[in-house]
Amino acid sequence: MNLEEEIRVRFAPSPTGYLHIGSARTALFNWLYARHTGGKFILRIEDTDPERSKEEFLDEILDSLRWLGLGWDGEPVFQSKRLDVYREFANQLLRKGLAYEAEGEIRDKEGNVIKDSERIIQKAIIFKVPQGRTITISDLVHGKIEVDSSTIKDQVMIKSDGFPTYNFACVIDDADLGITCVIRGDDHISNTPKQILFYEALGFKVPEFAHVPLILGKDRSRMSKRHGAISIKEYRQAGYLPEALVNFITLLGWAPRDNKEIMSIDNIIKEFDIKNVKSVNTIFDIDKLNWMNSEYIRVLDIDTLASLIKEFLDKKDLAGLDEVNLKKLVRLFTVRIKTLGEFKQEAGYFLNDDLNYDAGQLEKLTQKPNIKEHLTKFRDALSGLNEFTFSNTEAVLRNLAKNLNIPAGELIHPSRFILTGRTVGPGIFDIFELLGKEKVLKRFEAVIRSFY
Repeated sequence: MNLEEEIRVRFAPSPTGYLHIGSARTALFNWLYARHTGGKFILRIEDTDPERSKEEFLDEILDSLRWLGLGWDGEPVFQSKRLDVYREFANQLLRKGLAYEAEGEIRDKEGNVIKDSERIIQKAIIFKVPQGRTITISDLVHGKIEVDSSTIKDQVMIKSDGFPTYNFACVIDDADLGITCVIRGDDHISNTPKQILFYEALGFKVPEFAHVPLILGKDRSRMSKRHGAISIKEYRQAGYLPEALVNFITLLGWAPRDNKEIMSIDNIIKEFDIKNVKSVNTIFDIDKLNWMNSEYIRVLDIDTLASLIKEFLDKKDLAGLDEVNLKKLVRLFTVRIKTLGEFKQEAGYFLNDDLNYDAGQLEKLTQKPNIKEHLTKFRDALSGLNEFTFSNTEAVLRNLAKNLNIPAGELIHPSRFILTGRTVGPGIFDIFELLGKEKVLKRFEAVIRSFY
């Protein structure tokens, strides 16, 4: 490749579904390579399947790319608006004697019917694959790959419905757009020799290719719904941060020289090189993503984090919760959540008075010696406080425990269960202060009344 040549890469999704992790990784690697080299990142929409292509999927793909921060250069290119272009290039090959029209079934070299689909292709334009050729792919990830052209059947370029096939349209578009490197999943390796034949027949310069490894689940099967969320939309709705998701996806097949895991986007751009992507399949580890997302959450300033978390709360969740207390609550749970969406679940007892106590745990509490007496005295002592603060509630609890000659834990642990319905959580005195006197006394009273 000419060192002065501008790097031009593209991401070419089909609007037949939401943007999933694998496609997002392909988009990201293309975008990173363009930004690393000062090149261009082109977006092409492969919408030549009119039955499956939908506007809602297109909108979601564009929205997800923007959310991830993967801005493209120029306007998106739509294949559906270029049907005449594809036909003209197919006609060129017809005129050169490199293609033929078929009115009926397509046959291979031996005359056998090729059953590519249940539909018989009528008046298709078909490329004659030259025989006796060794097609060489110089792949930036996998190295040199050679394919015998005799293993490739004649290739349909234009189908009977007037739409081009994937391999033909892809070549025309990449040549027109000046794409210098095609970066895509290695499930496309089988398409590459066919496309190289089209490039050569049309007199186009063959770009470089980089086929990145598949993403597998922990069981080493191909990533699917059973491994968890698939689409970027689902991860966004669950409360993953775009910066964390980009960082995580970048490491699915690539790693910096120092193997550092938490990296800013600027550092990723600086270090990323498509030639350093590994050729072996990579494992999607949801636990690692959760850890990474929690690390990104912890470094957000409290104002930003509170603002983001509010998007995951209903109006009733925010009722009676002013901005100051919301930020206190967010600060309390920052180290306890892996996603923004977990906040509502983790902090639910601050937002909702219906705790639904576990019957077994409640039964165990009622059977503790002198528990009703101790909790009643604690409630009465708390009710006498004018300022319901961390330090004041702690002083009341520890003084009472001393007077009753019991460990402080015999008041702390029951109090936690009464106030939260749980046995673990933030510090009990933080809970007292943030719940406030009215809610604390109300919950104590409800549980004490349930005792025998």
